[in-house]
Amino acid sequence: MSEEISLPNLVSETEYQKMSPHAKETYIKGALRQILNNNPHGVTVTQLHQALRHDRRIIEKHLELMQFTNEVYTVKLGSNVLYVPNHKAMHEATSHFEKFGDNEYQVYTLNNRLGDFAVIQQRRPNRDTKEITGSLQIPLKDYVGFVNYLRRTITDMERRGSR
Repeated sequence: MSEEISLPNLVSETEYQKMSPHAKETYIKGALRQILNNNPHGVTVTQLHQALRHDRRIIEKHLELMQFTNEVYTVKLGSNVLYVPNHKAMHEATSHFEKFGDNEYQVYTLNNRLGDFAVIQQRRPNRDTKEITGSLQIPLKDYVGFVNYLRRTITDMERRGSR
């Protein structure tokens, strides 16, 4: 499974080595996002490693973070794991977002190979971007029950004086 994947313009190894650690981290995240955008049917770690020439562990670390924030999901095909982007399948459930402290929260609906979901996304805005810092994915059929669970939790906390 070493099919060609569509790649964005990437910096040379020489340019990459001149970057600061923070710039390298930002670059790798951005490159992975662009590659996933260009390959909506998914990519493997091997394909990414061959394209980017970065240590597999670095690529896997970023993919795990992207999976944690629900930017990607995985599909197992034989012995291969395919990382598939969620971004094109996500739609704003509301155009509103709420800000609590340093974070913004917004709800999206998601339909992918695994089903229909409500996704609550946490972002931390900075001057350049809104970095996704967390995400919660709930099967859409269970979303109302989940919201009711949160309401019961608030009621319990108020009864106990924890709020």
